[in-house]
Amino acid sequence: MPRKRKSNLSRSSTRARTAKVARSQESEEQTQTRQMLDSQRHATRRASETLEQSQARRALDAERHASQRASETFTQTQARQALDAERHASQRASGTFTQTETRRALDAERHASQRASETYTQTQARQTLDAERHAFQRASETFTQTQARQTLDADRHASQRAAETVI
Repeated sequence: MPRKRKSNLSRSSTRARTAKVARSQESEEQTQTRQMLDSQRHATRRASETLEQSQARRALDAERHASQRASETFTQTQARQALDAERHASQRASGTFTQTETRRALDAERHASQRASETYTQTQARQTLDAERHAFQRASETFTQTQARQTLDADRHASQRAAETVI
């Protein structure tokens, strides 16, 4: 009878442990350099993907993220969301006007596409959740925050009306 083959799980784990130890001993400069090189390598790899490969990668990523989120505790979820909010705020604050406009245009496109594919029931559910979220946000605002929001809303509405009349 042939010998049973051993899995290469232990090899992968050893390699992963070795890499983890190496990363923990890096200086801040080395960490930044490694992360920059990794980022460039990943960007190059993604740029050379076919549409099918890109969709498969994104599907796997979405699955992995959903699985991770499903196993989070409430505290872990809050911590992740707080870190995400900080990261997004930092990125938006450091972005140029062009980057901001590009991000907003892509967001609007994505939202329009999502809404176009919604069923009536999904639309109703989304609108109900949005209304509840907005009501909660408004209820927790200070007087100053309310005034600032109302001023921004008024300015935005005025510019939208002005744009409508120009066309």
